[in-house]
Amino acid sequence: MNFDIEGLKALTWFYAQREGVITPDTWEKIISKSTGGEHIPGDVYMSDGKVDTFGQNDKSVLKNFTKGDKQTISFVQCRCPLDESSNIGEGVIKTLVDKREESFKEFGLNKMMDVVIVHNRDGENYNVRVFCYEQPKYEEIGYEWHGGHAYVNPDKSKKGWEKDWKIKRVSGDDSAFQTCVLIKKTFNKSDAIADFTVKCDNNYDVDMEEAKRQYAGV
Repeated sequence: MNFDIEGLKALTWFYAQREGVITPDTWEKIISKSTGGEHIPGDVYMSDGKVDTFGQNDKSVLKNFTKGDKQTISFVQCRCPLDESSNIGEGVIKTLVDKREESFKEFGLNKMMDVVIVHNRDGENYNVRVFCYEQPKYEEIGYEWHGGHAYVNPDKSKKGWEKDWKIKRVSGDDSAFQTCVLIKKTFNKSDAIADFTVKCDNNYDVDMEEAKRQYAGV
């Protein structure tokens, strides 16, 4: 999947001046435009966009960059309603697979790409790192589950159980049984397909009287 990096920078500059901090929905549009793809709006499918037979699962994380070469990011992958008495691990993996396959069937896809955007604003500097990789086939990974968390070759000390998880089931806000699936991944800075800063004024922070004058002229 190819990115127009200059286009990505230009769109970041444009939307950052309109929104201040770019929203997740806008990032989906930016990524689709940057790959020459089609945006899939709404929160129904795992795929937020598509290019040919590739799905784009876009996750934006508002976070300052670490000073080192590695950064650990957590993001909500999907909602996962599960009965409390069910097998949590099997239910989480089934949800992830079902949502992927639903996108594949609906849009004629055969591969899901995860696009993770780490971004932050520092005054007039808008900082962006984009990572893109083929989504793992969760059903083929030998996770070990402990306390609603999935691990791969876990350190079974107390500290290991606290920090080494890869997938986590967390409480949601919609109802007592509505939960979210959180994915954690560590990135190497060198693996970013884009790493840039654009200068953009805080044009979104308009004076109220000026806004009134502009609105009156509409």
